[in-house]
Amino acid sequence: MAFVLNLVALLAFFVKGVAGFGPALFLVPLWSLVLPLKTVVPATAFLLFLANLPMLFLVRRHLNPRRDLAAALPYALGIVLGTRLLIALPEAALRRVLGALLLLFAAWVLARPRPPKRAPGLSRGELFRLMAVGFSGGFLVGMVGAGALPFLIYTPLRYPKDQARALFTAVFSLGTLVWTASYALFGLLGKAEAAIALSALPGTLAGLAVGGRVAGRLSPEGFARLVGALLVIPGLKLLGVV
Repeated sequence: MAFVLNLVALLAFFVKGVAGFGPALFLVPLWSLVLPLKTVVPATAFLLFLANLPMLFLVRRHLNPRRDLAAALPYALGIVLGTRLLIALPEAALRRVLGALLLLFAAWVLARPRPPKRAPGLSRGELFRLMAVGFSGGFLVGMVGAGALPFLIYTPLRYPKDQARALFTAVFSLGTLVWTASYALFGLLGKAEAAIALSALPGTLAGLAVGGRVAGRLSPEGFARLVGALLVIPGLKLLGVV
C-alpha cells in the first residue's frame, strides 16, 4: 500500500513542479481507488499542508498580501462550509461530484488559452472576483478534496505564470491549514489519515524535486494538456462510466 501511495504522490507532485497545479486532482481520485474517499480527503489535506510550506519560500518575491488574502480568506471559509457536506453526503454522491469536476477541469485544460502578460489592477471589482472564486473553490475542496475549479480556471486567465503560481501557493497554504484543522475538528483526520499522509512524504518530495528540475525543459502548456487528458479516465471511473 505504501508503494502505491508514494507512486501516486510522485506523479501528483511532479505535475505540480512542472505545471504549477494538480496534486489533489491526482491524489484524491487515484488514492480513492484503493481507500475510502472519506479517508483519502483528510489525508490529502494534511499532505498538501506539509508540501505547501516550502513552496511559500520559493514564491516569496511574487506574493501580494492584498491580492492573496482577498482569495485566501474566502477560500478558507468555503473549505469549512464544504466540509459539512463531506460529513453529510453519502460516498456515492461525493464520487459523482468529484468525477464531474475532474472532467470539467480536464476539458478546460485541454482548451485553455495562453496566460496574459500583465496582471489586472487590484480594483474593487477584481478583489470581489477573487473573493468569489476563492470561496466557491474552497467550498468544493472541503466537500470532495479536489474541486477548486473556479479558482483554478480564473487565476491563469487573469495573471501571468509567476504571479498565478504565487497566488495559488498563498491561497492553498492558508487553505490547507484551515482544511486540515477543520477535518481534525470534525473528527475526520485521525492517526490513520495522518499516517497515510506521512507515509507518502518521500514520493511527495521526490515529485517536487524532479518536477522542478525538468520544468524548464518542458512546455508548461503542452504538459498541462497531457495532464488534462490523463484526468479523463479517473473522472469517468468515479462517475461509473468505465
